[in-house]
Amino acid sequence: MNALQIVTRKIEPVIEVQTRVIDYMTRYMVSKGFRWMLPVMLSSITDPLWPDPAASEALKPPEVEVYGERLRLTHSMILHKQMAIAMGINRLFILSPNIRLEGRSADDGRHAYEFTQLDFEIAYASMDDVMSLIEELISGLFKEARNWGLEREVPKVAPPFKRFTLEEIKAEFGSEDEASKAMDEPFWVIDIEREFYDREDPERPGHFRNYDLYLPEGYGEVSSGGEREWEYEVIVRKIKKAGISLDAFKPYLEVAKAGLLRPSAGAGIGIERLIRYLVGAEHIAEVQPFPRIPGIPAII
Repeated sequence: MNALQIVTRKIEPVIEVQTRVIDYMTRYMVSKGFRWMLPVMLSSITDPLWPDPAASEALKPPEVEVYGERLRLTHSMILHKQMAIAMGINRLFILSPNIRLEGRSADDGRHAYEFTQLDFEIAYASMDDVMSLIEELISGLFKEARNWGLEREVPKVAPPFKRFTLEEIKAEFGSEDEASKAMDEPFWVIDIEREFYDREDPERPGHFRNYDLYLPEGYGEVSSGGEREWEYEVIVRKIKKAGISLDAFKPYLEVAKAGLLRPSAGAGIGIERLIRYLVGAEHIAEVQPFPRIPGIPAII
């Protein structure tokens, strides 16, 4: 794809859908008492995305020099959300730009290395609280989207969505992606071993209080979240177990050590992935005015 092909695409209808989706989602969050924060794009700390089984060694956040200081491009704002909760902002959301230079190809149609999430966090919330909120948001959005004159039929969905542990998914379908192809409505995958900040169930060691939402028809994961670790000793133990440097999270650990982190839970919802599903696009590049796809040069 060259610059002329990019600017002559018929993408305005997609942006119309995107506008309606963001309008609906932000109005929903404000109506639920959330405060709208602005994003952090450069920081001394960011989500390590490791040891998420889907991650790779290529997931090292790019660094830039800013006034003599080395700062990283934001993978996600999870650590900042926890510290915002510590500031007393009990319900917050962000339209958060993320940069993830993953070791992936463009073939699956789902991955972009520059994308935006509706990212949110709730103080003292449980995984059930967050999952119920997302189910209500998605159900309401799909109901409204059926009146937008889309070229595809948006399914009627209602809470609660089906839940599977990752172990159950692998036993029944082989993988999360195969489950997405087989299902005809959104579903949850829970209990996934991954980054240090996702809370391990204190009553069931080796199990985790986290959750991913998958879309049907093979569109794959659209949201990921979990309850958060907040106790300093637990966080340090899990960072060491993951083989990650404690120095990479110094300010975050200072806040944790002072006992200022509070229990919370949250999630991020991928805007472009959600738009791709609603408009029935084969590839996520079709819903980005300026595609940012692994393995494909950024023309503009």
